[in-house]
Amino acid sequence: MEMWKQIFSQKMQQVHPGDKWALKLDDNLQPNVLGPGWMQFLQQRAFGRFQCSQCHHAWQSAQVHVLFHIHLDRRQREGQVKMKIFRQECKKCLLVVLEEPQFSPRHVKRVLDSLGRKIRQKCYGEAAHPNSVPTIVAGDPTKGSHDSTCCGLGVCSMKHETQMLPDVIVGSTCTRPDQWEQTGVATGVSSGFSWRQCCCYSCCVLAISAVLFLLLLYFTPKK
Repeated sequence: MEMWKQIFSQKMQQVHPGDKWALKLDDNLQPNVLGPGWMQFLQQRAFGRFQCSQCHHAWQSAQVHVLFHIHLDRRQREGQVKMKIFRQECKKCLLVVLEEPQFSPRHVKRVLDSLGRKIRQKCYGEAAHPNSVPTIVAGDPTKGSHDSTCCGLGVCSMKHETQMLPDVIVGSTCTRPDQWEQTGVATGVSSGFSWRQCCCYSCCVLAISAVLFLLLLYFTPKK
């Protein structure tokens, strides 16, 4: 998180040197739950790498989602940005394991560049420059492979674009971001269950049934 704060501070000095901005991580941040004067920015195509803490399986995703809530106090000339990075689950483990992504400094800068442009537009009224959208270079890992079976978020078909939305998130017919981590499980299934959980529960039921059957045979009087 220190890398994010350091790069963010450098970026905001370029955006508006006269105002003081702060960035902090907030895991309780919820999409579309905004206080008065707050704005929302959803970055949908950050590049990150993951490694399971249980089985050590590693994967990468070009569609890591980062949610920002932004507020500028014009009287105090102080701005605040709250950030939440959505986790992904390991598909190799039987039980659901949510892992935090790791970012290189290069990709942190790209995410914060997009955030800085939105702050310029929405907080300071600057027009969007036609060349402000970053170009995608051939071989760029931002457009690299993304294992949709590991995503577990139900958002792989979501439009690959960044959006500044005061009250709603649009552009997706898949699971809404506010459903991604219900009960701490990012499965993209509205019921909150995954096939691995069902398999686990089924195995437990079968094992208990087998034990009860053996006990019944053991205590049944023999003729």
